[in-house]
Amino acid sequence: MDWMTRRKFLTAGGLGLGAALLVPGVLLAGESAFDLALEGQDLLAAKEYARAIEVLHKAVSLDVGNEWAWGLLGRAAYQSGDMRGALTSFRKVLGLNPDDVYSRMMVDVIQQKPLPPREKHETPLTPLEQAAKKEEELFHARISEEKGMGYQVRRLVLDPGHGGFDSGAVGLGKLQEKDVTLDLAKRTAGILERQKAPFELFMTRTDDYYIPLSARTTTANQYNADLFVSFHINANANRQPNGLDTYFCSEKASSKEALRVAEFENSVIKFDKKELVQKGYVNIEDMLFRYERRRYWEAGGKIAGIVQKNMAARVSMKNRGVHSANFYVLRRAKMPSILLETGFISNPEQEALLTQDAYRENLAVSIAASLSQLAGGGV
Repeated sequence: MDWMTRRKFLTAGGLGLGAALLVPGVLLAGESAFDLALEGQDLLAAKEYARAIEVLHKAVSLDVGNEWAWGLLGRAAYQSGDMRGALTSFRKVLGLNPDDVYSRMMVDVIQQKPLPPREKHETPLTPLEQAAKKEEELFHARISEEKGMGYQVRRLVLDPGHGGFDSGAVGLGKLQEKDVTLDLAKRTAGILERQKAPFELFMTRTDDYYIPLSARTTTANQYNADLFVSFHINANANRQPNGLDTYFCSEKASSKEALRVAEFENSVIKFDKKELVQKGYVNIEDMLFRYERRRYWEAGGKIAGIVQKNMAARVSMKNRGVHSANFYVLRRAKMPSILLETGFISNPEQEALLTQDAYRENLAVSIAASLSQLAGGGV
């Protein structure tokens, strides 16, 4: 289906991009910035980057305030190897929407390497290019004063796993995972608040009730979070395994054990309501997410390493390291996300530790210290 046909089938849910609603079956006269951006998106998906850049430049010249078109242009420039053009476009998005997590991350990624020298122009710069050049110079002046601009965590969503009828894992002493995760998340939030950590803090649940896996991620997306942290307690039919793990999302599990953990945590997905998607309709934001999630998952891996290192240094449990798997609760997060497995409730000794206030407090302090570290300079 070509782009002109597909635009007649966009859902209202896919138009959270500042565009006007298109009535199915009705084409607009002439080219608009939205039409061109949609065409550019399809060219980007087809990996025709040079054509996508050409079309998207036309889109932003028609509507300089269209952050969606600028974001697409940044993606196309990045994929084509034009780091300077990508940086300019992503900065333009941030000028229009400072809360755009992906653009902030990409600015940080691109700035980690020196930019190639600027090419000499055979013809004078266009007004749009002149404005972009001036904006880039001002930006460089500002970040030199601020001594750099890393990807910083500003909005943080803490997700206590399970809840309500979903107890999670249960130990021999009848300790329930849902109760420990809620307490740990609340303690972590309390520590960060008392330390006046520079976060906007949110929690997916604050009491003993069930939240579907999809709703947890949706909450983080709606808050434009920079980091999503899901709290869990591990379990195994074998009572011997023990220790701390931190996970991030990946298409394939890093080990059989990681796959086992993901399958257990994903098992409650059967309680989620299936989304009704009308045949022939396209969700633009879902298409864009394909280009973004690899970056989120890479950053999640780095964050997982930081948190795991701090927990292992402060808590008297075996360091089981960092792993990855396809966790449903992380997969749809539009920001870096991690999942903590803070001990084995199936191990009698660790179940006993997890009942102790002092132990839980020490664990929460280690998690809070890791998160505070991310506020200062990012990943």
